[in-house]
Amino acid sequence: MKKVIVLILSLALLSFSTSETELKKAERDFAIKELTKSRDSFLKELKGLSQKQLNYKSSESSWSIADCTEHIAIFENEVFEILEESLALRANPEMRKGVRFSDEKILEIATDRTKKRTTQEEFLPKGKYGDFDSTLKEFEEKRQKHINYVKTTKDDLRNHFANVGATDAYQVILYMSGHTERHVQQIKEIKTNTDFPKN
Repeated sequence: MKKVIVLILSLALLSFSTSETELKKAERDFAIKELTKSRDSFLKELKGLSQKQLNYKSSESSWSIADCTEHIAIFENEVFEILEESLALRANPEMRKGVRFSDEKILEIATDRTKKRTTQEEFLPKGKYGDFDSTLKEFEEKRQKHINYVKTTKDDLRNHFANVGATDAYQVILYMSGHTERHVQQIKEIKTNTDFPKN
C-alpha cells in the first residue's frame, strides 16, 4: 500500500513539474491571437491584387509586394527552424536573467519601421518557392502549422533561448508574427505610391 501511495505522489509531482514548464493559458492565447491577426492582416492586403500590382516597384532597388510576400514566407520557415534548434538544446532557466525585452517590446521592435533595416542574404526574395501563388501557399500552410503548434505544444518555450539568451523561444514566435506585420505596413506604403497601378 505504501508503495502505491509513493507511486501516486511521484506521478503527481512529475505532472506538476511538467505543467510548470508549459505555456500559461494567457501566453498561449496571446501568441495565437498575434499570429492570427498578422496573418489575416497580411492576406487582406494581398486580396484582389493583379500581377501588375504585385510586381510593381517604385524604384529598381525597391521591393515589390510579391518580394515582400516571398520574404515573409522565407522568414516564417527560417525563424521557426531557429526556434526548433533552440529547443534541441538543454533548457536553462538561469539564462532568463539575460532576456532583454518584454513580450510587448519584442512585438514593438519587430513592427517598427522608423529605422530601415537590411535583411540577411538568406532572407532575400529570389523566387525560392516558384510563382506568387506557390509562395503564398507556403506561407499560409506554415503559419497554420505554427498556430497549431502554439495551441498544442508542451515545449518549455520560456527556458530555451535564442540570440545568446537575449530572447526566449516564446518571444521568437512573437517576433515572427511582428515581422509579418512590419511588412504589412511596407505593403500599405507601396500601395500609396502615386504611380501604383490602379489594377
